[in-house]
Amino acid sequence: MIATLVKICLVATLALIFYQDLKERQVWFFLFPLFALLGTSLFYMNANSTTYLYAIMINLSIVILLLLVLFALAKWIWNKNLLKEALGLGDILFFIGFAVSFPTVSFINFFAFSMLFALIIHRVLARWKSLKHATIPLAGWMSLFLIMVYAAHWANLYDVMYVM
Repeated sequence: MIATLVKICLVATLALIFYQDLKERQVWFFLFPLFALLGTSLFYMNANSTTYLYAIMINLSIVILLLLVLFALAKWIWNKNLLKEALGLGDILFFIGFAVSFPTVSFINFFAFSMLFALIIHRVLARWKSLKHATIPLAGWMSLFLIMVYAAHWANLYDVMYVM
């Protein structure tokens, strides 16, 4: 019963992030910690506490390393401010929520493919119609990808999501 409620709230949260990021490029701040809380709850329900904590530490380390690389690229290669021009604060908060929601192998897999999904979808839409914004609504597209991943898992089409 509780797991079902968490799943419903998680999909609703991800759907709101998707809608708001695509529509307005602004997402209500509280949705990111809510996503992290709901995602990590499902992860914890499907893991033992030791591997759960190790996976979160590794995943957060990966996100920090990625952000440091992006900061360096933005500052010294692109000559841009990371938070103002290269990546939004909501995207960073979404990365953190993403990191605490999955075991490390699944996190790396889903994170990489959600980035690729976002890039492809945005490029296809940019060719078909004129977009209101030139920037990619990264958290929004990643949310849509995660909704599809969770739906596939819950429909038993993908059963190794929480395997360590």
